[in-house]
Amino acid sequence: MSLAGTTCKTCGAVEESAAHILLQCNFAKRVWEKITSWIRIPMVNTDGNLKELLLDLNDLNRGRRMKKAIHAIAIQSMWTLFRARNQEIFGERQNTMQTVIAAIKETTFQGMRTRSKYKSITQQDWWDFNVNW
Repeated sequence: MSLAGTTCKTCGAVEESAAHILLQCNFAKRVWEKITSWIRIPMVNTDGNLKELLLDLNDLNRGRRMKKAIHAIAIQSMWTLFRARNQEIFGERQNTMQTVIAAIKETTFQGMRTRSKYKSITQQDWWDFNVNW
């Protein structure tokens, strides 16, 4: 199978890999900076791999409920970064940092409202990450 190119379509700097798309690409790093700031945790290590990222998040000094929320946000962040990359490759759209962050916040809010015990949380409280678990 002949591939047209394997360099990252977002930054064009290096060869694509899962770790690069979801963590190491400059665009992904900036998304993680915004996400960690939003949920008030230390910046994650974007130079490592996905397993290390999830283990580091699990080791945070937070309660069980907060760790579950942070884990859901991390998984959704990765999914949203992957979708943004695919949308760019297949010409659907070029995402901005703001659209990716908004998609992560909105999708995780909807998930928390429909799939958890925290149905009373408001969108504004979630977007401000004003949660007390």
